[in-house]
Amino acid sequence: MHLRFSAFVLLFGIMACSGADCINEVREELVSPDGTKKVVVFTRNCGATTGPNTQASILDKTERLPDEAGTAFIIDKGGAKVFWKKDGGILVILDSTARVFKKEPSVRGVAIEYREEKG
Repeated sequence: MHLRFSAFVLLFGIMACSGADCINEVREELVSPDGTKKVVVFTRNCGATTGPNTQASILDKTERLPDEAGTAFIIDKGGAKVFWKKDGGILVILDSTARVFKKEPSVRGVAIEYREEKG
């Protein structure tokens, strides 16, 4: 029960902090094969309430990353590698040590496939 509560508090801290209290630091931007969208991989720092994390959002190519939590996935304690597939979908390879807080199957009409890899 305590572990569930801790996970909830961490997830709430990652997702609920307002943009004014958080800083998104872009780590990578990958443009889609057709050039219309991009996936932005970033870390979101909301101060002492959150630890290191990796998040991703799918945006239109010219859109700037908003000061919000990721729309595609949110993880901590492990890394992620992100690739565009030829069919216009995204492949996300998650480190097996990652704790997953959000993992959407699609965002903005882009299918997202997840695989796990030993780190």
